Amino acid sequence: MRRKVAALLLLLCLVMLPACGSGNDKREVTFEEIEKLAASGVFNVTWSTTEGEYSAGTSYLIDSEKVGGKLLVTAFHYLWPDNAQSFTGPELPGYVKGGKLYYAQSENDSGASLKCNLIIPDADAVPNIAKDVAAFTVKNADGLATLKLSSRRPEPGEKIYLLARLWDGEVLNDNCVYECQVVRCSEHEIVYTLDKKYGTTMGASGGPLVDKYGEVIGMHMAGDNRYYYGHTTESFAKQIDGGYLSDVTY
Repeated sequence: MRRKVAALLLLLCLVMLPACGSGNDKREVTFEEIEKLAASGVFNVTWSTTEGEYSAGTSYLIDSEKVGGKLLVTAFHYLWPDNAQSFTGPELPGYVKGGKLYYAQSENDSGASLKCNLIIPDADAVPNIAKDVAAFTVKNADGLATLKLSSRRPEPGEKIYLLARLWDGEVLNDNCVYECQVVRCSEHEIVYTLDKKYGTTMGASGGPLVDKYGEVIGMHMAGDNRYYYGHTTESFAKQIDGGYLSDVTY
């Protein structure tokens, strides 16, 4: 009798697989939903530094238990002083003095600005993609959208999306969503392809790479004649967890 009951329960579980917790209950998002993520959740920052103001890179917001609120995430390598031979995470608060967030697609002022640097002790720059991350807390960010971080590695051949404002020749493209394909992925690095007609050298660094679920699986860092390279969420999330807030506020 007990064997019959056990067999019946197993059969019910197989029929109702999602309810038994064996399936992936994530919903794949549409391209239009990816476009909405890009329009509302991707930013350019005008950085105020000891060398003056400049706009560089792409940034996005995440919800962070580390800081108990929203955290702006971006690449570290374009926040170096011009003449520095080396530069480390703990030195960043001495260089960055503030910044304003603008929506990358519309270029409208979001009303938000940098508040404080989350110092990441082992932050480093290209070619060390595995350490290339910077993060900041933000003022007036209550109404701004955040992107969700993924806990998975993308598979080779998987379609992903780069969210950034790219150049098409000499023209700044109006769209902020670009289809890419994963070549390989390790703990620290995603290697992927993107149509070579788009230029990534003028501001794409730090742009989020999102998967078919609309979650961030990495961020763009560099490219060469063959491939493009990103820092995985798995890697930079560990660096963020090891960071600490600066005593300097803007």
